[in-house]
Amino acid sequence: MDAHPIIPLRRMPLNPNIEQFWESQIHVVMNDPYDYFCVSRLPGIGSLRGRSLLQCFGSFSALLRAEEGDLLRVDGISRVMAQKLRDAFREERKLGTIARLAEQNRETADRRGFRFVAVSDPVYPATLRSIYDPPLFLYCWGRLEAEDENGIAVVGSRRPSDYGRQVTEEFCRVFAASGVSVISGLAFGIDTVAHRTTLRCGGRTVAVLGSGLARIYPSVNRSIAEEAAERGCVLSELPLNAKPDAVNFPRRNRIISGLSRGLIVMESAVTGGAMISAGIALDQNREVFAVPGNIHNAMSAGPHALLRRSMAQIATSPEVVLEELSLQHREAKPEHLEQLSIVEQQIFEELSAEPLHIDELAARTGFPLSSLLTDLLQMEFKGAIRQLPGKYFQRRTRQQK
Repeated sequence: MDAHPIIPLRRMPLNPNIEQFWESQIHVVMNDPYDYFCVSRLPGIGSLRGRSLLQCFGSFSALLRAEEGDLLRVDGISRVMAQKLRDAFREERKLGTIARLAEQNRETADRRGFRFVAVSDPVYPATLRSIYDPPLFLYCWGRLEAEDENGIAVVGSRRPSDYGRQVTEEFCRVFAASGVSVISGLAFGIDTVAHRTTLRCGGRTVAVLGSGLARIYPSVNRSIAEEAAERGCVLSELPLNAKPDAVNFPRRNRIISGLSRGLIVMESAVTGGAMISAGIALDQNREVFAVPGNIHNAMSAGPHALLRRSMAQIATSPEVVLEELSLQHREAKPEHLEQLSIVEQQIFEELSAEPLHIDELAARTGFPLSSLLTDLLQMEFKGAIRQLPGKYFQRRTRQQK
């Protein structure tokens, strides 16, 4: 585990009982990053107060010996809060509950290959550290990369329409081909489509959980999480065995948007979780985009409300989003195109992003329906095309002829 940097202490008048302790130290070395874990378990302590406490007292063990008067000199600590903390310190010194939980998490992380990243760690994402209340720590399964700071968050309904799935696939294919990390929450629906498409296209994806890393939720997405850990990362600010309680997910959403350069709402009801994410992203000074949809689809109401209220820019294509965020676009190529046979390449050339009925495709290519169906099935297996209801087909990626 990397040692943490030397943190200067704030010099302030202190209780005589611990004055000698402070006088003996001009700087404190944060040798144990799990102090951030421990301070996060104290009642009423979030990111700002947690960092202030550790900056002032240097370590969790020193904090446990603090007097009420010394706590009152810390930014954000009221008399009521100081009294609650003193009660918590007394209980922790007696029972050691927080210390045991920290040690259990440390052992599990070492055994499972999860990295503990404190807010002071150089690898901690700078974009996330810049928000109002960044997590005091993250558990990381996989690797955080500098390129993730140019990532795009993709959020939406857990019950998307076929249109929502199609548009999400289209956007994420282009993002993956352009080297842009896709950030989402591993939930059912749009999140799952975003992660799966990005991975299938060879891109990086970051999954942010509302549960602990040792308790992947939903469990059916474990295979996606495993692949994301190999080619991106999975993150959580919660203890490793934390359950997916409802209260965790709004907090999780601030990490999704905080990691990103911009956030796209694909489909959502007006009161959906994606709308909460959009509001958080705006508070964090992130660009927000909304995909227009069918006016008769309730899942289009959220994006349309954002557009109507001028809270989001219209996202009519992935290229528009990349241009607005000043991210370089590279033309997406169909997956496994090199594996297509000569006949399959001829069929592919007749298709585009617009759905085409098989009868029209047969007329354009001159191929009999029986053989055309066989070729189309093989092309779908290779990831080059997509079949829609009613025997319509389209390219899986955009490519100019």
